Amino acid sequence: MKTDRGAHDSSIVYSIVQTALANDLKIYEYLVYLLKQMPNTDFNQSPELIEKFVPWSKELPANCYKTKK
Repeated sequence: MKTDRGAHDSSIVYSIVQTALANDLKIYEYLVYLLKQMPNTDFNQSPELIEKFVPWSKELPANCYKTKK
C-alpha cells in the first residue's frame, strides 16, 4: 500500500473476505450481495439490520453459500 488509508481499507476488505471464507461462503456472490443491498439499507434508523449482512447470518441468499443451506 502506498498510503495509510489504502492499507486500512485493504485490511477491511481482507477481513471481510477471510470471515466469509471461514463461514463457507462464495466470496464473489457474497460481495455482490453486500455491495448491492447495503447501500439501500438505513442503518441510522435500524442499526440492528447489520445482522442481516454478517457472514454467519441465516438471512443470506442461498447463492452466497458454497454448500446448500
